[in-house]
Amino acid sequence: KVYLIDEVHMLSSHSFNALLKTLEEPPPHVKFLLATTDPQRLPATVLSRCLQFNLKRLSVALIAARLKSILDAEQIKSEPAAIQLIAQAGDGSLRDALSLLDQLLAFGGGAVTEADARSMLGTVDRAQVDKLLQLLAAGDLSALMQYASELDQWSPDYSGLLQQLASVLERVALQQALPDYAGDELHDPATLRALASAMTAADVQLYYQTAIMGRRDLPYAPDPRAAFRMTLLRMQAFRPGSGEAGGVSPVATPGTRAVGVAGGPAPGAAAAGASTGTPAAAPVPAAAQATGSWNEIIAALDLGGAARMLASHCQLVGITDTLVRLTLDARSATVHTPAQEDKLAQALSRHFGRPLRLQVERGSQAVATPAREREQAEQQVKDEARAAFAGDAVVRSLQAQFGATVHPESVRPLRKN
Repeated sequence: KVYLIDEVHMLSSHSFNALLKTLEEPPPHVKFLLATTDPQRLPATVLSRCLQFNLKRLSVALIAARLKSILDAEQIKSEPAAIQLIAQAGDGSLRDALSLLDQLLAFGGGAVTEADARSMLGTVDRAQVDKLLQLLAAGDLSALMQYASELDQWSPDYSGLLQQLASVLERVALQQALPDYAGDELHDPATLRALASAMTAADVQLYYQTAIMGRRDLPYAPDPRAAFRMTLLRMQAFRPGSGEAGGVSPVATPGTRAVGVAGGPAPGAAAAGASTGTPAAAPVPAAAQATGSWNEIIAALDLGGAARMLASHCQLVGITDTLVRLTLDARSATVHTPAQEDKLAQALSRHFGRPLRLQVERGSQAVATPAREREQAEQQVKDEARAAFAGDAVVRSLQAQFGATVHPESVRPLRKN
């Protein structure tokens, strides 16, 4: 005999005590299955005498397939989108999905339609969600707020509405990443393709993350409607390049010098380095200048890994017919090993087509190496980006109105493709 006790955590203490003796010494022909959604409420004495199995939630596809099978067996006509909505609302539980299906059959007079399912579940029509996303993509803030106000007449569940927005955005992201993505019962492929074309991948990711965070903020807002509108405003305000629409202006990338493969200034970059305040490399003897800059040499070397790192942390002193002299940055002594020096010497010999010895001297002070110049240039760009962000009018307004705090180390300049 198999005894299945559902919601076993609802038993009283006296009932558990009466059951405990049987659980300790069950008859060989009897099996007990105790089912619960709240195992923490079971006494430790009971838990210690049971094997525990944590059952996984069922997938939406599996629940939808089971609901479709039941409806077909009962010869009840249904719309695929309605089944999908009920399966999603079941939240991994087939029992809950079946209960919702029973309610829908009663609500719709024996029919299973998408319109009745949305009305019963309090979800907004998918065409209205698509309209919101189209207005977001167009950047028409006035029309977006007007349409959001019109939705209030349906008394929607705003948490569910943000969830629907996130759900569509997830499909749009898939459409952008996978051109052959076919959509599903709730999302028309043509609509997904249109939205994917109207929005950039960065916008889709921003809108998705903002919708998720907006759901989290709902309990703390003055009312759900206000929280929903603020979430839409946040999507528009922090959209890259939305400064013209009243949003936060992106931090422009300050002009930077051209750099070679190894990170140092490329040919003709000395003047640009002077204009940006970046210290230029110390002059090298004429023999070295005749062979081009040290950055050009590093870029042309058949070299990688730690040996290239050693080269970028050195300054070229001079080159003769048999010798290359370098000065190593004092703070980068750890990158200098005999093995890496030998690899660098071999690469230089191949580059110049003659045997060359390498002499690496450790500098006593800061040396203008390609690595140091690259760090200084990157730091300058970061400093200018942080200054631009701190001086932005919208940022200052947020600080004044909401007591916002700027963490300078988190500010990064925008990178141009």
